[in-house]
Amino acid sequence: MTVLKRWTAWPMHAALAALLAGCASAPPPMLLTLPPAVSSAPAAAMPAPTGTPRVLAVGRPEIPEYLVARRVRYRAEASTLGEWPDAFWAERIEVGVGREFNAALRERLPGWRLCEANCSEQSPAASLQVVLTRMDYVRGERRLKASARIMLWSTERVPRLLQGGGFEYDIAGAADTPQSQAATVTELLRRVAADAAAAVAKAP
Repeated sequence: MTVLKRWTAWPMHAALAALLAGCASAPPPMLLTLPPAVSSAPAAAMPAPTGTPRVLAVGRPEIPEYLVARRVRYRAEASTLGEWPDAFWAERIEVGVGREFNAALRERLPGWRLCEANCSEQSPAASLQVVLTRMDYVRGERRLKASARIMLWSTERVPRLLQGGGFEYDIAGAADTPQSQAATVTELLRRVAADAAAAVAKAP
């Protein structure tokens, strides 16, 4: 009886050892962040803006709800999404988008001070709203295809639209990797920031 128990217990130990070995050999998950939208290298000296900078209230850019997830998602087909295996955003994607967009916008508006929260106390001159209605990395084509609405509002008691319009973007990726997808998102934010800064410059 004792011998029989030893022989029947062996396959269970072997299976457990194989399972642990498989887990040990599995690659660790990739934690992905957006590349910086602004270079950390020191910029050439620019004359400081004269006078008190105006305040621009900037809301966090809105992104499609289907991209708000820890997994890094891409467009697989017209009505389906895919997820990169073992790739996760290291932070909430909407947080990274807001930070890098504001960094790119701040670089293009040296005469303005950006306000992201509790702006009414700073008497902003205008309010900027950006809605990314589409932000699809089409993996089969290695391209990010995006659409954005940029709206600049007055800060009067009854806000009125000062500048607004829709924009389309098509950005090529460098490789079939999640890192390439992240790089295209940062490039998208740079381009949206450039268009938003142009709208601010045109406003009365």
